[in-house]
Amino acid sequence: MDMIFKPMDESHIDRLLKIEEECFPGDSWTRLMFESEVKNKISSFIVALSNDEEAILGYCCVWFIADFAEITNIAVSPKFWRQGIGKTILYYIIEKSKKNKCKYINLEVKSTNIAAISLYEKMGFVSVGQRKKYYKDNSDAILMTKDL
Repeated sequence: MDMIFKPMDESHIDRLLKIEEECFPGDSWTRLMFESEVKNKISSFIVALSNDEEAILGYCCVWFIADFAEITNIAVSPKFWRQGIGKTILYYIIEKSKKNKCKYINLEVKSTNIAAISLYEKMGFVSVGQRKKYYKDNSDAILMTKDL
């Protein structure tokens, strides 16, 4: 599916909050967390929009720190799951990380999110550790990295 990437701004937040709650019930980001990313100097928060810019297909927040990138949040609207959107967003972030001269990119994923883990592994991420009982439901977080 074709999409347009734009920097997140405050006009997107209401729709992002809805997607966030659908994707991460009980562990979703708050409005304040989204608002703080607009002002965060190390943050690059992109929104993937449909070609007509009517629908938010997904989004990703990545921090560029020294020689690495850290994906702090990534989601695809459930209405658009299984259409390759997550993969396209990841490709975009990986290329952006390379342009920022990053040597590797990190993320963490809920251990029960098998679909996301599978996608990350297909994209070259490897598991390097875990955080026990990291999420509110006591699920573990799997730490993953990809050399660039």
